[in-house]
Amino acid sequence: MVKSTVAESSRTSRSIYPKPSAFSLSHFSKALPALLYPRIVGREQILAVSLSIYSSPVLRWLKHGSALTFDPKPYIRTFEGALERLKDLDEGLSAKESELKEGVRRAEIDHARTIDRLSLKFNTTLSEFQRLDTSITDGGGMAARIGGQLEQLEKQHQRAEDAKFLIQCYIEFSRGDTSRLEKLRRTPWVEDSIKCAVVSRQLSLILKRNEGTARPGTKELIEAFSESLEQDLLKQFDDAYREFNVPAMKGCAKVLHDFNGGTSVISNFLNQMDFFIAASKINAGEIVIEDDLREQLSDPDANPPGLDPSLLTLIHEIRDVLKMESETIKEVFPYPEAVLGTFLQRVFQQSLQQRLEMVLEHASNISTLAFLRTLQVSRAHVMTLSDDLKAHGLTEHPGPLSSGTTMLLDQNVEELFAPYLQDRGYMEKEKESLEQLYTGLLLKFHMFHEQRKEQKPLGVLDRLKKSRERAIEKVLESELAKSQSDALSKMIGFERKAGKDSHLSDVLLSDTDGKLNVEFPKRMLKWLAEAVGRSLELSSQADTPRDVSIMLNILIENMRTMYLDIALDAATETAEAQTKGEPDLSYLQELKPATIIMHLMFSFINTALTPLSQTSLTIKREMVKLTSTTLSALEQKVNGVIQRTIDIVLAHIALLLNKQRKADFKPRDDEVRLTTLQTPTCISTTAFLEKLTQTATTSLDGANLAHFLTEISHGFRTALLEHLKRHAVNQAGGIMLTKDLAKYQEVVNSWKIPAARDAFEIVTEIGTLFVVRPTAVRERMRDGVLVKVKPHLLKSYLSRREDYASAGIEKMDSARGMCLVAYASSARPRGLDGIEIYSHFGTSCTHG
Repeated sequence: MVKSTVAESSRTSRSIYPKPSAFSLSHFSKALPALLYPRIVGREQILAVSLSIYSSPVLRWLKHGSALTFDPKPYIRTFEGALERLKDLDEGLSAKESELKEGVRRAEIDHARTIDRLSLKFNTTLSEFQRLDTSITDGGGMAARIGGQLEQLEKQHQRAEDAKFLIQCYIEFSRGDTSRLEKLRRTPWVEDSIKCAVVSRQLSLILKRNEGTARPGTKELIEAFSESLEQDLLKQFDDAYREFNVPAMKGCAKVLHDFNGGTSVISNFLNQMDFFIAASKINAGEIVIEDDLREQLSDPDANPPGLDPSLLTLIHEIRDVLKMESETIKEVFPYPEAVLGTFLQRVFQQSLQQRLEMVLEHASNISTLAFLRTLQVSRAHVMTLSDDLKAHGLTEHPGPLSSGTTMLLDQNVEELFAPYLQDRGYMEKEKESLEQLYTGLLLKFHMFHEQRKEQKPLGVLDRLKKSRERAIEKVLESELAKSQSDALSKMIGFERKAGKDSHLSDVLLSDTDGKLNVEFPKRMLKWLAEAVGRSLELSSQADTPRDVSIMLNILIENMRTMYLDIALDAATETAEAQTKGEPDLSYLQELKPATIIMHLMFSFINTALTPLSQTSLTIKREMVKLTSTTLSALEQKVNGVIQRTIDIVLAHIALLLNKQRKADFKPRDDEVRLTTLQTPTCISTTAFLEKLTQTATTSLDGANLAHFLTEISHGFRTALLEHLKRHAVNQAGGIMLTKDLAKYQEVVNSWKIPAARDAFEIVTEIGTLFVVRPTAVRERMRDGVLVKVKPHLLKSYLSRREDYASAGIEKMDSARGMCLVAYASSARPRGLDGIEIYSHFGTSCTHG
């Protein structure tokens, strides 16, 4: 009992040294990696070990256990044992690691040794392969060398055989025996024929070298055999050509080419062509041009006609025969391009050139224009032929022509026309043609003005009279005039007096021959345009600026100096010769065609001539300067004629107004009925103005017409304003005056020029001052355009009223405080004398 109690008490009581928790290796398993491999762990692993220890039962006990006294020794012992165990494990692992490293090192050494051994075997194998390749190459080269040596030996052997055969033939020929070559000559094989020809040629060469040592008769025998051989081959070629046996022709051509270069067979081939036979017949015939074609060639207004039929036919035949025979040449001859070149040269330099010269010479005898037109159309057809042959290819068909033959073809075309185009000879022909045409066209015009000024100084015409007469005589004596062709009559309207030979004095003239005709410059420009187009086609591109400069000078000399200047000078002289009577303004009709001609001429220059001189800045600058100078001079002459006419018209208007009778605007009471009509002066003046209007509208247009009528209106207004100051006006005369002024205003308004209409309005307004009641004068002066006139300037008109003093208008005019409204003009119109007008309104004033 006692024991049980003691035992119970012992179970329930707590010992002062409680039993420590049991630890094993598993408690530190998480910390083993850090302990075993301290070099490969980081802070994270150390922290994990610390946490593991912290979470162990020992720490949990320390944290939650009783506050009894703690004995660390058992734990220290346990921890020391664990450390010892860990140390043993670490040493074992280190030994194992060292062993594995040693194994890896030995394996790497073995691997390196294996690689070295394999590399040595590979290099040995590669060296062996290169040695074998070199051996094979040397073997091929050796075989090639052996082959070359064998070939050289074969050639030497063949040369030796040929030399032996040649020596035997020469010895036999020297003995008079030709059997060996004759046997070779008569074989059917082409190769034997070629060998026979070569040996024959070599025999001739040997004979020349040993001419002095050869036996007598050897030379003659060799030459006879060679000639016989050549003739025999040529006969065979001829027979084959007639039968068109291409293989036989080809064999003969080959033999003859080796015999003498083929010159004889080429000549024989070309001579047998039907083309050359037909061409020789064509060239042997005369040039026959039909009358219609002859007139078209010489008629500058007609379109250029086609080519001469015989020459055109020849060109077509050349095209066909070259295409056809080039195929034969390609099949027959060993060197077809050389044969084709010879063929082309013979076609162009013989057949075509001969016919072209005949056609151009005949055209030249007709006229210079006929020659130029024929030259242009001939070259155009030949160039078309050349392009067609290049595109066809001839021996290269269906491909294009070879470069060598192309150059030869171009050279033949150039040489064909070189005699007519070189050394600027062509442009001299163009100048001659244009001068002849222009001289013929203006023939009657010049003759009319020469007769008109026969007894007067001729000015510009006098300086050029002799040269123009020579040019005119040249036209009349030309082949065209001698043939009495209708082309000359059509060009200049040339008519001869019946029963007389052509002479300057026999030409029939009329007034229209001396007038400007717009159709003439149009024809002149058309002819010049044709010449420009022809020069672009026939001349080289480098010569174009010089050509157009020459043509510009020809145009200006004839259209300005010999046409416009003469007409404008004649108009100026006519204007200056006007008498005091009513002027004859018919000369003014020359201005409208003159301005039209100027517009046509300078438009053509700026459009067709100047742009063609772009490649030469110097020539272009000279052309522009000449054009500008010409335009300025012509405009100055036109303006001079207009200004002179204005002065004449205004002088005659002033003369008509001066014929106004004193009593026209101051009729008696019994003459009041006459106030319903205009005065005689007004009737004559308006009649003259209406004639002037008709003449001006038919003679001028545009700015010239507007300027002319505006100047006339201003001068007429000035004359009327002065006219109104000279005549006394009563009440009935004022009505007549207003009717006169209304008629004048009507004529001016019919011109439909706003500036003239507005400027003339002041005259009508001043006229109303003569018909209003005296009491309304002041009010009228403040109305309409009169408000713009200073009042004291109107005094000279008001003073002409019959009631100026009796009705008190004089006092009204001088009264103080009269309203003044100023109107100024920055540019006062011409002739507005006595009326000052201003361009802005001033401040009006009131009565004082």
